[in-house]
Amino acid sequence: APLRCARCNYTRYWSAVLLFASKDKMAPVAGGGGGGGLFVDHKKGEIQEIKGLLRDSSVDKDPKQKRAIMEKVVGYMTLGIDMSPLFSEMIMATATKDLVQKKMCYLYLSNYAEQQAELALLVINTLQKDSRDEDPMVRGLALRCLCSLNVNNTLEYLVDPVIKGLSDASPYVRKTAVMCVLRLRELSAELVVDRGLVAKIATLLNDRDPQVVANSVHALLSLQGRKGLSKLIDKSMTVKLLKRLHDFNEWSQCLILQVVGDFKPASDDEMFEVMNFLDERLRHNNSAVVLAASKVFIKLTASKPEVKNHVLMRVKGPLLTLMTGGSAEVAYTLLAHILLLAHKSPAVFEDDHAAFFPRYSDPNHVQGLKIQVLCNIATEKNHRAIIQELACLVSAFDIDLSQKAMQAMGDMAVRLPLAAPLVCQKLVSLLGKGISPVSGEAISVAKDILRKYTHLAPNLLPSLTQAARSQTVEGSVAKVSLVWILGQFGTDIPDAPYLLEEKIDAWEEEDDPAVRCELLTAAVKLFYARPPEMQHMLGRLFQTAIADASNVDVHDRALFYYRLMTADPEEARHVIFGGDVTVDRFLDEGGPELHDQLLEAFGTLSVLYGMAEDRWLPESEASAAHTMTDPSVTSMQAAIAQSSPARPPP
Repeated sequence: APLRCARCNYTRYWSAVLLFASKDKMAPVAGGGGGGGLFVDHKKGEIQEIKGLLRDSSVDKDPKQKRAIMEKVVGYMTLGIDMSPLFSEMIMATATKDLVQKKMCYLYLSNYAEQQAELALLVINTLQKDSRDEDPMVRGLALRCLCSLNVNNTLEYLVDPVIKGLSDASPYVRKTAVMCVLRLRELSAELVVDRGLVAKIATLLNDRDPQVVANSVHALLSLQGRKGLSKLIDKSMTVKLLKRLHDFNEWSQCLILQVVGDFKPASDDEMFEVMNFLDERLRHNNSAVVLAASKVFIKLTASKPEVKNHVLMRVKGPLLTLMTGGSAEVAYTLLAHILLLAHKSPAVFEDDHAAFFPRYSDPNHVQGLKIQVLCNIATEKNHRAIIQELACLVSAFDIDLSQKAMQAMGDMAVRLPLAAPLVCQKLVSLLGKGISPVSGEAISVAKDILRKYTHLAPNLLPSLTQAARSQTVEGSVAKVSLVWILGQFGTDIPDAPYLLEEKIDAWEEEDDPAVRCELLTAAVKLFYARPPEMQHMLGRLFQTAIADASNVDVHDRALFYYRLMTADPEEARHVIFGGDVTVDRFLDEGGPELHDQLLEAFGTLSVLYGMAEDRWLPESEASAAHTMTDPSVTSMQAAIAQSSPARPPP
C-alpha cells in the first residue's frame, strides 16, 4: 500500500478500498440505518451520537456493531465530512484484536493526525507497540501508519521501527519498511545516509519475495536516481531479475524492465541473452508491459541499425494487436508510440497501413492520431491507398477530421514527390465541392505544395482562381494562403490584379493583421509583374495602410515598402522577392533531436505530450531523478559491506 505523502493523499482511495473490500455486511448502527446510509447526507448531531457509541462499553462486546460504527466513520471521512472530533475515541479504539478495525483506525489517524497534532503524539506509543506485535499484518500496518503521521518531531520514533522492519521475517513488513525509508528521506536525508539505509535496501534486491524486490527497486529509483541504480544493476543482477520476472505483478514488471533498460551489455551475446529473456513479455496481454519490453529491445539495439530493424518488426505485431483490440485510451497510447517509431522507421509499418484506417466508432482524438500515423508511414509502395482513404474522410459533416485528413495529404505530397500529382488531383476535386471550410483548408495545403513543386501550378491554379472568385474563403490561414498564391503566381492568373483589387477595396472590412500584411506583399510583387494594372491600386493601398494606425506591424510594413520603392525600385525588387529559392523540405517542430529524446523516454508520458521530460515535469522532480542520496553506494559489493554489521574488536 502506498504511503501518504505531501504531494499525494491516498487516504480517500484506501478508505474506499476498505469499505468495498469488507466481506461482512455492515450491521445497523443505533440511531442510524444500515450500510446503505453511508453515502447520503448525515443527520445533524450524528457525530456526537457516534462518539457516544464509541465510548459505550456494551458496543465493545459486539465486534460486528463496533465494526459497523467504524465503517460509518471512514465512510463519512471519505465523503469529506469532518470527523476530527472523534480523534480521541479512535485512538482508544486501536486497542483491539480485530484486524479490520485496526485498519480503519490507522486510516483515520493518518488522515486527521495533522489537524490533531497534540493528540497524535499519544498514539505513537501504541503504534510502536503494535510494530512489535506477533502478527506480521499488524506490524506492517502499524509501521505504515507510523510513517504516515504528518506530525512534527516524530523522526526519532520512526527510525528504529523502520530499521527493524527492513530485516523482519515477514515479507509484508519488509516491503512496507522499504517504502517507509522514503518518508525518512523527506524528514532527514542525512539520517538515511548515516544509518546506511540505502545500502540495506540495495541488499533487499536479492530478497526471496518479489514484492519486496519491486518496492526496493522503486525506493532506490527515488533515492539514488536512474544513474545511481544502474551502478547496482550489473549483469548478474540483471539476469537474476529477468529470471524472476514472471513472479512479479504487472506494475512491478514495468518497473523491473525500466531498470533493465539501463543495462549496458558488454557484448552481442549479452544483448541477445537479455532479448531472449524478454521475448515472451512481448506476448503479454498488458499494454504497459509490452511497451516496457519494447523499450528495452529498442535501447539495446540503438547502436546496431542492422539488428534494430529486425527488432522493430518483432515489436510491431504485439503493438498492432493491442491497438486494435483494446479500449480507446489504450489505442491512443499505443498509437502515440507507433507514431514515434514511424518517424524513425516508416518502412516497418508500410505493409500494415490498413490497420490505421480510421473507423467510424473511433473517438476524434484516436482518428486524428491514426491520420498522423498514415501520413508518416506513407511510402512509394502504399501512398495511393492512403491518399484514397484520406480523401474519403473529407466531408461537410466532420470539419475537424476533414482538415486533419487534408493536412496529412499535403504533408505526404511534400515528403513524397511521387504522391504530389495525386494529391493535387484530390485537392482540385475537393475545391470543386464548394464547402467553405474544406475549400479553405485545401487552399492552405495547395500553397505548401506550390512552394515546393512550382511545376504543378497549372494543375491547381484554375481551381484556386475559381475559389477566389467565389468569395467563400473563410479563415485567416486560408485567406493568407490565397493572397500569397495571387501574388506569387500573378503572371499565370489573368484575373490576379482584379481579385486583389476586391480585397484592397474591402480593406476596412478585413481586420486580420496577417491578411493585411500578406496583401501588401502580394500587391507589391504583382506590381513588378504587371505594373500598368497594379499602379493605381497599389498607390491607393499604400495611402490607406500608411494612414491606418490600428496595427503597428501593418503600418510599418506599408511605410517600409513605400520608402524602399521610392528610394530605389530595382533594389526593392531584390529585397521583396528575395531571389528564386525552391523549398526542398519543411522542418518539423522539434525535428530529429526531439524524436531521439522521445525515443529515450519511450513508454512515458513524454511520448503522449510530444515533448521532452524537462518541459512538462516540475524542475524539482526532474532533478531528483538524477540525484543520489548516498553517493557511497556505487556497487552491490559496497552495499553489502555497508549493511553488514561491524565485527566487535578482538
